[in-house]
Amino acid sequence: MRVAFVRTPRNRNSIAVLMRVLVPLGNGGRLEVAAYDAPPCDLSSADILAFSFTTVDLDEAVSRIAPFARAPHRPLLIAGGPHPSADPEGTLRLGFDAVFTGEAERTLPAFVASWAADPDVRRVVREPVIAAFGQPFDLDSAPHADGTTSEFPFVEISRGCPHSCAFCQVPATFGRKVRFRGPATILAGVAHAVARGHRRIRFLASDAFSYGGGPPEAVAAALDGLLGSCRAAGALFPMLGSFPAEVRPDRVRAELLAVVARHCANRTVVVGAQSGSDAALTLMLRGHCVEDNRRAVRLVAEAGLVPHVDLLFGFPGETREDRLASLDLAREVLGLPESRLHLHAYLPLPGAPAWPALPEPIEPEVVATLRALKDTGRVDGYWDQQVAQGRRVAELLRSGLISAKPWRQL
Repeated sequence: MRVAFVRTPRNRNSIAVLMRVLVPLGNGGRLEVAAYDAPPCDLSSADILAFSFTTVDLDEAVSRIAPFARAPHRPLLIAGGPHPSADPEGTLRLGFDAVFTGEAERTLPAFVASWAADPDVRRVVREPVIAAFGQPFDLDSAPHADGTTSEFPFVEISRGCPHSCAFCQVPATFGRKVRFRGPATILAGVAHAVARGHRRIRFLASDAFSYGGGPPEAVAAALDGLLGSCRAAGALFPMLGSFPAEVRPDRVRAELLAVVARHCANRTVVVGAQSGSDAALTLMLRGHCVEDNRRAVRLVAEAGLVPHVDLLFGFPGETREDRLASLDLAREVLGLPESRLHLHAYLPLPGAPAWPALPEPIEPEVVATLRALKDTGRVDGYWDQQVAQGRRVAELLRSGLISAKPWRQL
């Protein structure tokens, strides 16, 4: 039997994590686990076709399962990831047979082992399943890679987030209790990655400047030891403080930036400012203020690093004045040498606290300014695509293909 994951630009890391826990099952050589850019056409009823997708990928996921859903000897169709975790019942209605919510490091291997051992392979198809995760996965129980790893995910150093930012799905997916992967376990995985020729190591965290917990000086000491050890182990280009381990502005301190400057290959630090308006930041439940944003940007620049500042437009309840204040902050940021902006438009996402509130329209003059800022060559982000994606999510919500149920805190 085969477990075939469908790979997309947005799910590569998730698939790599799941393959890491499935490959050791082996089943005496009878179980093949692989990732494909396009679903194999020769899958049978003894196989599993797995999709991990976000809300904006929902249309693509539905179109990809359509040929298999109609096949007489179709594979089992399973789904996981941010969107299925937030709307499992709706995902089943799309045509999937089983949905895995939240963390699947335990639930998916148990399910696959059961499936491989069950001679009645059509049983689950007749009985749709929602596999909800129970106890959160212990990150420190295993490194991110070992000798069997073929696809290397980011080095996840923490999981979960104590905040409840209104636009974010992370707390609903992974919980608000932050778990950490310890230095020894991280180094074990890095050693395997280095042995396979990987020298550029990206760390994954909801906030890079909170690793290990505690005050900034404790975090700085923990990161200094970790990054120094990783470099000594052959990870010559560690990446921290940029994607996928950005930093909250209220956590930025000079001692933490000194660690990045000393050890890391990235010279940019991504700061999640999100708005230049205190009123909008309050609506977003961010837990910091505009002055925190300014201070963080200033400290990054003073450390000899490049501030790369996230700004979000169109959040529900945000006013024209709020957006103009964000444009003022954008101009302040670009007034610093080499600084950059990363622009976003609010995307309504099931599982986020703001769901199902829809985006505020962005005025033509604000749109024109955003486009002019992009022409500076120091602005990136897909805010214009996100405006269109937000409209599509609204259509799916109105059609009933996505549930309007509110956020469920874990």
